Amino acid sequence: LRLARTGRDIAAGTYLVVSGGLAAAAGGAAFLLGLSPAAAALAGLAAGVAVPHMVVGRMARRRIDRFTDIFPDALDLIVRGLRSGLPISETIATVGRDLADPVGHEFRLVADGVTLGRSLEDALWETATRLDTPEFKFFVIGLSIQRQTGGNLAETLANLSDILRRRRQMRLKIKAMSSEARASAYILGSLPFLMLGILLLVNFDYEMMLFTDPRGTTMVAAGLVCILMGIAVMYKMVKFEI
Repeated sequence: LRLARTGRDIAAGTYLVVSGGLAAAAGGAAFLLGLSPAAAALAGLAAGVAVPHMVVGRMARRRIDRFTDIFPDALDLIVRGLRSGLPISETIATVGRDLADPVGHEFRLVADGVTLGRSLEDALWETATRLDTPEFKFFVIGLSIQRQTGGNLAETLANLSDILRRRRQMRLKIKAMSSEARASAYILGSLPFLMLGILLLVNFDYEMMLFTDPRGTTMVAAGLVCILMGIAVMYKMVKFEI
């Protein structure tokens, strides 16, 4: 699911091969820098697991953000189609044809599933599971409730479009208000690593004692744990759910 959210054709086997190659390269580089075989293996394993995971997560988040920005326009297009007398399946196909990706791509998949004989609700829930975004889940839930209880679907989706735009405005306002705190978090979180790089350039042999001496390795591990805890706390302080 995480790979599918990126919108790229990345197979699980390719992901594992890249992770293994990155782990081997990072472990070999750490060993050449003077780390013990055990420490180099752990560093390589951490790099092979963490870096691809973060890259895929970032790609998925960027695609979901683009989807969220365009999705209210898709709802407006569906509302106009419903008010002109088109069925919901036809308006979904129209969104897939007329709007840019990733919204157009996801709605084309839904329309193709309906064409192949799947029910509209099943196709929408499959897309909602893959995207895992609350905005699209609101749409599917509203559509499912309307199909069971009746009512004016065009008015419901128009209200949903307005709510999503207001949520986006609130999210942008919070992002602007918390920009100073986020900048401080970035600076404080990067300072230890910047100082490590500077000290390695100034006196490489002296600094490498942290990684070759068991006491230094323990200190580095404790320092990394403290840094990660601090970054996690600062991240929670500036992260708001809307």
